[in-house]
Amino acid sequence: MGMNFLGSANGAELYDARFVISPFPYDATASYGTGARLGPCRIIEASSQLELFDEELQMLPCRAGIHTLPFPDVPIEPEKAKKLARKTAEGILKRNVIPVFIGGDHSTSIGVIEAAAGIFHDLTVLHLDAHTDMRREYQGSRLSHACVARRASELCSIVQAGVRSCSEEEWNLIKASNSIPVTAAEIRNDIRSATEDIMNRISGKNIYVTIDVDCLDPSIMPATGTPEPGGLDWFELTHILKQAAARFNIIGFDIVELAPVPGLHFPEFTCARLIYKIIGYIEKFRA
Repeated sequence: MGMNFLGSANGAELYDARFVISPFPYDATASYGTGARLGPCRIIEASSQLELFDEELQMLPCRAGIHTLPFPDVPIEPEKAKKLARKTAEGILKRNVIPVFIGGDHSTSIGVIEAAAGIFHDLTVLHLDAHTDMRREYQGSRLSHACVARRASELCSIVQAGVRSCSEEEWNLIKASNSIPVTAAEIRNDIRSATEDIMNRISGKNIYVTIDVDCLDPSIMPATGTPEPGGLDWFELTHILKQAAARFNIIGFDIVELAPVPGLHFPEFTCARLIYKIIGYIEKFRA
């Protein structure tokens, strides 16, 4: 499938790109609402309607060069899917450019984080999600979308924010490791204080950002498999991301778990806008 983020007229050649969009249409580990495999296509389609000028940053982030890879044929087996994501991410990172993965369910991120942690040895994962995703395994799989943060924590440091749902098993593990997430309630109560808390927990210079769209409130993001009430709004989320880009080196990021709803177009447009906004923040604060 040949599609370009921002439309056919705005794609850069791979050798000229600073950002490489990698669609990953996969949702074999989804446990409730399915359809995230359709997310990449809908987000890229919606991106063609974005204004290229960012009014907040007063710049054209697209000038950095954004290349979109072809849609891959993702194997249904989780281990094979993970290996494909890792290989793709390694190929991008070794070119010294920034991978932008569009899922797909959150298991997409496991292989990408493996690749990033293998290259950046001081890596911290900034995990924005309604759920802690710290289960040892879920429904018989260690590569479930519910295990993403657990797998990441085995590879590098992880900082979690926006959380408002957690199992007892996960809570006991989190308490034992002294890594209590910054909750959505804390962010809603005092965005500046909570953001400082998030930033102070990040160790090292390099970060990978993984965003499950259910970190946003369902009133903003209803099109996701496991929505939770009490989430972040647009400005809270972008404030956190802007501060992360200003203070650290974002080496890659992903947007996952959009499960499109027929006839409801604003969720995929919101995701496309979020991707472009993060690209803008990275470029704005580029050293």
